[in-house]
Amino acid sequence: MMATSRVLGASPRGHGGRISVTLRILLKISVPTTLGFFANLVANTISDGQKLASVPGRLGWWNLLLPIGVALLIFDLMNDMLTRRAAATAERTAHLESLQRLRENNRQIISSLLQMIGRSPRRGNVNIHLFYADRLDGQTVLRKDRLVYYECEDLPQNFSLDIAYPDTDELVICDSYRSDEILYEELPVTHPERYNARIKNKVDPQITWVLALPMHRENDAPAGVLCAFGNKRVLTDPAIRRSFQSLAVGVTDVIVRLKALELEEEMRVIERA
Repeated sequence: MMATSRVLGASPRGHGGRISVTLRILLKISVPTTLGFFANLVANTISDGQKLASVPGRLGWWNLLLPIGVALLIFDLMNDMLTRRAAATAERTAHLESLQRLRENNRQIISSLLQMIGRSPRRGNVNIHLFYADRLDGQTVLRKDRLVYYECEDLPQNFSLDIAYPDTDELVICDSYRSDEILYEELPVTHPERYNARIKNKVDPQITWVLALPMHRENDAPAGVLCAFGNKRVLTDPAIRRSFQSLAVGVTDVIVRLKALELEEEMRVIERA
């Protein structure tokens, strides 16, 4: 029954499509036919020795063929324009839907990867945030990904940090982005005093360590920074930290590749706008 319902449901749409195609074919035929027939009448009338000025009077009701033909021509041109516009809109909608699906799939993949590396240290879990390079008011900024992250500790004051300025903010992620190096720092209890007024209340004082890894492919400039942090120092041991870094570097490579696919699809949508 389910298969039957789908077949029956598809039939009206197919029938409507055939009617539309038939009308378009008739329209394409009627325009040259109508105008051609009128032109032939005028030519025959003139060939009979009638002056051009007297042709309209001689043709009588046949004169209606000219405005009818022009009207059909205009309708045909408008129909072509609307058809092309509808096709372009449908194509753009399809690309937008494809882009949305791609973004959702990427978020699920990246979320799983962050969960994997967040739980990888033997001595406990770590929190993971992603910051992507962006432009704001002519300046390079690191913008936090609000949709994909991994958190295992309650550090509420850290939530409000949305944007970091690599050139001015005294943050490990900013130093890592500028130097394009993996940086690890165990923060002193006085670390909140180093921050400027804009971010002073956006970094949780309970954070005791930060590890930042630039995200980029090969020799490209960093596309952002992966930030691992927490209250419990689970990466103090150099061997454990190296193992974590190695795994995180592989994850960042996958993230950058997925984001590159998103950008390519976005460019296709823009080109068809």
